[in-house]
Amino acid sequence: MDGDTFRDALRALLADRHGPEAKALFLTLSRYVEGRVRWFGRARGADLFGDPDLEEIVGDVMYQLMLGSLAQFRGGSLPELLAFVRTVTDRCLWKQARKRIDEKRALETDAVADVLRGRQFSPRRADELVLLLPESPIDPKDQEYLEALLAAGSKAAYARDAGVSRAAVTKRVDRIKSRIDAMEESQKEAAQAWLEHAARRAVGGV
Repeated sequence: MDGDTFRDALRALLADRHGPEAKALFLTLSRYVEGRVRWFGRARGADLFGDPDLEEIVGDVMYQLMLGSLAQFRGGSLPELLAFVRTVTDRCLWKQARKRIDEKRALETDAVADVLRGRQFSPRRADELVLLLPESPIDPKDQEYLEALLAAGSKAAYARDAGVSRAAVTKRVDRIKSRIDAMEESQKEAAQAWLEHAARRAVGGV
């Protein structure tokens, strides 16, 4: 594609997105974006993204390009445009990767989040909770901290209200979780019951 043909196709794509030149350029860009995203998924994001996630990222990049990013392109050739599109694609990929990594870390380290999401602790009947609560082995100061955290609704909200960093909250929760993990099995059951009961109270339950 020579320079004049490329510029005509780009103008058509930005203007009305109709016509064979605009369609051909759009398909070229979409194939390039998909190839770049698939490569990233295989090479660096195999443990972060499934095929549906990658397809969604391709759609997000193309939407971003058509919504306004392409209008910022100032080059005059297809190779320059592909380099520009690669930059836009990589930024989107790394943004999504960082988001997934943060989510995985939160799920792996936040015992309170596990309770609220029901991912780690199995539900119990109210009568079982009542029986186990008096013997909860969790340190009273830790219980008080977790209750305040649950009442805030999230680590970010608690950090903001308490005037501390979110990292400090995460470290405190990690230490509490480590103490619970080190308990005997019967103590873990009692701690589990207390956590479930505290979570229910925080959301207005029993």
